[in-house]
Amino acid sequence: MKKICICGKEFEGKAKYCSQKCRVKEYYQKHKELWHFYNNKNRITKKEQKKIEAEQKRIEAENKAKREKRRNDINRLMAETGLKNKYGLVASFYDTNNLEGLYKYADYLKSIGEIKEESTEPRIVKSHGGKITGGFDYFMISTN
Repeated sequence: MKKICICGKEFEGKAKYCSQKCRVKEYYQKHKELWHFYNNKNRITKKEQKKIEAEQKRIEAENKAKREKRRNDINRLMAETGLKNKYGLVASFYDTNNLEGLYKYADYLKSIGEIKEESTEPRIVKSHGGKITGGFDYFMISTN
């Protein structure tokens, strides 16, 4: 039984190829991209890959520390100015480095009464359970 190899020669036997040379040629054609990668002089070695990964981890840690510092600063500014629930507004002032404008805006909102100064004295609050129990209960709530 005759077979035709990739080189065009006819041969007999159980083998798929007529010679070792044809076998290598067929393998090379199937895995051409892999061969180009291994023969490429610009490939990255494992040692270089580890250096790159270490550098990426270091950069990621620095970015995480910067984000954490930014969040802490914005939360501190929100507490200082009384602009609670306005994270985006305070963040925009912080990002543009316009802290004087933020303080002026907070003073303006306080002057028109939109931001109220929190007092440290306790408040008295009436409960809503008067209809069931027959009388209203009063509670002291501390704002500290």
